[in-house]
Amino acid sequence: MTYSHKEPYISRIKHRELLNKEGSSKKTYHLILDINDSNISYEPGDSVAILVENDPRIVDLTINYMKADPTQEIINPRTNANIKLIDFLTKKANISKANFNFIKLFDKKLKIDELKTLITTHHIWDILKLFPKHKITAQDMCANMMPLLPRLYSITSSLKMYPNEMHLLITHVSYELGGIKRNGVATEYICNLSQTLKTKIPIYIQPSHGFRLTKDLDKPIIMIASGCGLAPFRSFLEERFITQAKGNNWLIFGERNSKTDFYFEDFFKDLEEKNLLRLTTAFSRDQEDKIYVQDRLLENASDVWQWIHSGCLIYICGGLVMGRAVDETLQNIFTQEGNLSKEESRAFFKSLIKEKRYLKDIY
Repeated sequence: MTYSHKEPYISRIKHRELLNKEGSSKKTYHLILDINDSNISYEPGDSVAILVENDPRIVDLTINYMKADPTQEIINPRTNANIKLIDFLTKKANISKANFNFIKLFDKKLKIDELKTLITTHHIWDILKLFPKHKITAQDMCANMMPLLPRLYSITSSLKMYPNEMHLLITHVSYELGGIKRNGVATEYICNLSQTLKTKIPIYIQPSHGFRLTKDLDKPIIMIASGCGLAPFRSFLEERFITQAKGNNWLIFGERNSKTDFYFEDFFKDLEEKNLLRLTTAFSRDQEDKIYVQDRLLENASDVWQWIHSGCLIYICGGLVMGRAVDETLQNIFTQEGNLSKEESRAFFKSLIKEKRYLKDIY
């Protein structure tokens, strides 16, 4: 069966483990979702869409400042179906971010710059708090809220290796806004609020558009990742291991500290010991001068150039800043190792993209 936003598969969390060791500045979790009897199918490189819920504490706060009854029924503006206010705010509405229309309900005279400032510095309940004498109905407020969208996460396991499980790698997000600590909606729901084996987790597969492991078992691959960008590459390597792929594998992984933030270290080092993986790491805060994946690429420029000329595919997964830095570093390597001009390096870089030998999953 093909599951979708309207008809998701209801999974549950089988296992949740904090991977960072004591002293880490991050909280990154390994989660295992139960997909037994689901008939879900996916390929390495695909993502799972999770239909998340808002934190009940923030929902209650929002209803309080709305001056509304949580059990009152409103009409869902996107489906025209009746729904209780508390259910709408929990499962359907983005209450972490307002839009222009919502704010204008309370003050039509606000200028564009003022609106933009409010949007970037206030959640829904913060805005409601600014207008304590408002007389806006719950229906009008809900009609002007943005939808709570599914969150996409790279699947970090091979279906061939774990036919009844789906593994994920998720870093909990927290930040300060207006002097108040806030949590990321999705990561708080998945990492903290959901109860293992109990909470229903609605999911469906979001197929990758191009970021897929090559089917050619003899092709060498270079995988470049920072942080949770590591997720798809664990699935790539599990797939290559179980299909006995002959192509060489090279993982270049970056995080903050080796002692606290080396996710799935035993798995990768075991592959390295079996000569099934070349492993290069860049732990930025292990030394005074920060070292990143692009620095490791440059240090291994000659080998990178040789791998490319042996027909390898390059995969990169992680943040936008890292992605741009790797793009630039690779072109510098082409200039340095291939004796190419900047224009020729740029053209060669573009040819790798066109031939689908340079594939990116950047967020």
